[in-house]
Amino acid sequence: MAQAESKTILRHGRIYGLANLVNRGAGLILLPVYTHVLTPVEFGLYASIVLVTDILSVVLGMGLGRALVRLHVEQQDEAGQGAVLGTALAAYAGMSLLIAILAYPASLIASKHLFGLENEAWVFAWAIWGLIPSTLFNLQLNYIIVLKRSGFYLFVSLVKAVLLTGLSLWLVVLLGEGVFGIVLATLVGSTVVSLIILIDMYRTTSMSLSRPILVDLLKFGSPLVPTIMLDTIQSSLDRYVIGSLQGPAALGHYGLGLRVTSLLNLFVTAPFMQIWGVRQLEVLQAGDGSRELPQIFFRFMIVLVGIGVALSVFRDEVIRIIAADAYAPAASVLPWLACVQVLAALRSFGEVGLHHAKKTSPLIAISLVSLLIGAPIYWIVALNAGIVGVAAVCAGVMLVRTGLTLVWADRHSGLVRLFPWHGLVAVVGIAAASVTCASLSTADTGLVEGLTIKLAILAGFATAALVLLRWTERSPWDWPALPSRWPWAGRRIEREI
Repeated sequence: MAQAESKTILRHGRIYGLANLVNRGAGLILLPVYTHVLTPVEFGLYASIVLVTDILSVVLGMGLGRALVRLHVEQQDEAGQGAVLGTALAAYAGMSLLIAILAYPASLIASKHLFGLENEAWVFAWAIWGLIPSTLFNLQLNYIIVLKRSGFYLFVSLVKAVLLTGLSLWLVVLLGEGVFGIVLATLVGSTVVSLIILIDMYRTTSMSLSRPILVDLLKFGSPLVPTIMLDTIQSSLDRYVIGSLQGPAALGHYGLGLRVTSLLNLFVTAPFMQIWGVRQLEVLQAGDGSRELPQIFFRFMIVLVGIGVALSVFRDEVIRIIAADAYAPAASVLPWLACVQVLAALRSFGEVGLHHAKKTSPLIAISLVSLLIGAPIYWIVALNAGIVGVAAVCAGVMLVRTGLTLVWADRHSGLVRLFPWHGLVAVVGIAAASVTCASLSTADTGLVEGLTIKLAILAGFATAALVLLRWTERSPWDWPALPSRWPWAGRRIEREI
């Protein structure tokens, strides 16, 4: 059984990983182009636009992507599945119309009052209009994933990557349109690909509208909107504080570090969760309490932590390869922002259990608590410790959010109990020691000597992680009864598995 699950996840995960590599490969290819064509100030403007569209995408998406996956799993026939898809698309169309109308007024507010930019309102407006097909594309991908059509996922990702790369090179490099060229390329590329997927959906699915399903979609998705909104504000607050207090150049440095570390999510976490999350929901729905899928998640976490260690150890070399010398300060934030990505992946593990139990409402309170803790600290640290301090606070806040999410998930789903936490703690400890050792031992070394030391440290981490993995898989892990550790747990509802 464990081998079969691993093969299923690996088979689809490899295709999703390749698709994400192709889909996001355009951004990966274009990132060094942008950092050599755009100045840090212009890249700071681009980061400001991304900040605004990230927040609005939560309102536009309405949590429909996760709700669609959850309700589709419950449907027993094609008619029900078609009703879920049709109703979700109709709800999205209504919200898109509202966002399109409010795009320019929102752009005036964002550009002038939030970032102090007098002549960039239309660039923000075009970015918001481009957000509509881009968010629709992400919603459509959720449906493709739940159908396990990994081949079609790869195809549409390839089409989008080719369009985005070609249009961006033409508009940004050849025509010199700068940030506006990036925005326009995203709008056109996303629109074309979304239309292709809509045509395929119309041909292969008998879509319909259903008021009860609309209620269920909103009932499940609506509590997620404030949660995701607070999460997005929390994840955007660091950039806003840096842009306001330290200027667009510092925001450009921090934004580059953020883009680099976000590749961990795009190329590692996202493709894995796209198949593992759906499969784990199916297993929970069937009432199976086996440890096989949580053990697979543990293997994934070891790989993710290892990549984060490599990125942190070779941070100076990474920035030197992809960007001009003016972006060198971006290397200092990579270890902390890589830590954020690892913690976010771990939080997703607990959220899967909560989605199955349909206990997502308290996530709003968790996000609000995290925001209230982080907001004042960001402002204080930004004034005294610069972008490195802000990145460290970002990691600390994510640790709080992840911890609270896992505690809540443990009260409502037995999934958390099936994970080998002792093994993960050991891996994280080894990783922290490796990064610290690399920073201290290569401070005053030459290029060749420094690279040799870093490679040796990375090899040592990999060896220790493999030994730990073998030990964990051979050793059973059982946690004591929860009420003996946490007094409030005695009031928890009956576990789902």
